[in-house]
Amino acid sequence: MRSRNTKILVLLSLTHSLLFSAEALASNVLWTQYCQHHGKMKLLVHLDSDPTVEYGGKPEAVKLWLRDNAGENWKHTRTEPVRRLSATALFTLEPWPRHATKLFKVTCGDSSWEGTFRAEPKAGSILKLAGLSCHKDIGWPWKEAIAELIAHNPDLVLFTGDQIYENDYGSKMFRAMTKAEVPKGMKNYLTKWRKFGEAFCELMRDRPTIMITDDHDVFANDLWGRGGVRMNGDRTTGGYPTHPDWVNAAEFTQTGNLPDPVNPGPHGDGVLAYYTALEYGGVHFAILEDRKFKSAPSEVIKKLIAPPGFKWPKKRKTDFEIEVVLDPGYDCTKLDRPDLNLLGKEQEAFLTRWSNDLKKSGNLGAVVTSSPWAHVAMYSPTSADTDSNAWPQSGRNRALKAIGDAPVVMLHGDVHLGTLGRHGVKEFNDGPVAYSLPSFSSRASRKWNPLEPGKNREPGAPENTGEFHDRFGNKVTMYGAGNGLNGYGIIVFDTRNRETELQFHPMNEQRRPIKRKVSGWPHTVKF
Repeated sequence: MRSRNTKILVLLSLTHSLLFSAEALASNVLWTQYCQHHGKMKLLVHLDSDPTVEYGGKPEAVKLWLRDNAGENWKHTRTEPVRRLSATALFTLEPWPRHATKLFKVTCGDSSWEGTFRAEPKAGSILKLAGLSCHKDIGWPWKEAIAELIAHNPDLVLFTGDQIYENDYGSKMFRAMTKAEVPKGMKNYLTKWRKFGEAFCELMRDRPTIMITDDHDVFANDLWGRGGVRMNGDRTTGGYPTHPDWVNAAEFTQTGNLPDPVNPGPHGDGVLAYYTALEYGGVHFAILEDRKFKSAPSEVIKKLIAPPGFKWPKKRKTDFEIEVVLDPGYDCTKLDRPDLNLLGKEQEAFLTRWSNDLKKSGNLGAVVTSSPWAHVAMYSPTSADTDSNAWPQSGRNRALKAIGDAPVVMLHGDVHLGTLGRHGVKEFNDGPVAYSLPSFSSRASRKWNPLEPGKNREPGAPENTGEFHDRFGNKVTMYGAGNGLNGYGIIVFDTRNRETELQFHPMNEQRRPIKRKVSGWPHTVKF
């Protein structure tokens, strides 16, 4: 009898230990981001779970609760599992009452997070978008700047890439090179990603978010994706340096709430794509990937292009030696070939269809990409960086022709410099106006200081405005450049009067907002 009682006590003790351990390991909800398109709502929930820990049995679950106003009881709507690698749960709600406001709550164990699904503005109204780019940990958590952003009360938030940098927040990068290393690699990534979320969670709590990735988000310092292949050589040969499962999990944390992708793939060696279309508040967005399918410079550059007798001032790594043309006399139009890609054929075809549909709708639009399609941010006015999406020229021009004369502005990030200009393909000014958003917190280290004054510039305008051929020979008309300034953008779409206003809100070296007029902004594009 005593032996039997002892066994029962041991079993009870083990059961209690298991229950206590499960409770201790229960994940907490950290923040959410959402987006709604044509009555389909996607809510992405971020948790603090550890991707290296495998839980036995069923995965943890997150519950979604809804109510119409604060006086009502919460109604449980749906339950979704936690995705181990990305530490997320995704809710897809369809059909969704797009023009109604609803309150939501998500719970996991004892933790919860509340927010508001905003009513989509109706066509014919004003749509205000906040645009941000490049978030190194300098000045984190940027409380004053984010408070000012929230005070603008934007209807929509756009992050154009480099939400994180691979070695920030005291966490040295670990690249997952094999499938077995992916959980460890994601744990390393999430250390940085959760700092970003901690800073911006209130901005994303009650408004839709558009987010796209750039090179640093996927632990690549410059990226020529070549259709999603693995890197097999130095970085200028193209491809992703990490395992495709890691790339997919990392990108999902940022883009999982976007509308369904046009062609998710997998592409190349297993990398998924997220490029898609969004219509919100009477404004159409083409959300593109101008890294994933881009050709690599090694296809046309075999050795460093530099002046005779050039030597590096100090020993350098060689994995990026050929990507920048250093010879000021070299004709960079020689680096173009008609078979080289910026977007790739499928994405070009999508952009053509999207542009035609936009023109038929009579609405306004925006084309969102990671990096500007002109070489207008430079460390030196004579160098030419193939990381710029001014190259390859044929791919750039095909993409601009796909947009054609659609009533759009282009929105980019990446280059740590706010610039404003208009593309040209066959002639100056036959393409769309493009706003490359300033760096939010990364160093504003690049400038637009061409050697010659621009042609046909406005009377009294700075000499770095007007018409130029960039270092790759592309036509661009510059309206402004925020040299040395951090900041963010506010873009106001007036759908009734068919005009879009582009604003530059600067910040100082401490990443705090300042009141300062930036030459060239605000700029209104009338259609």
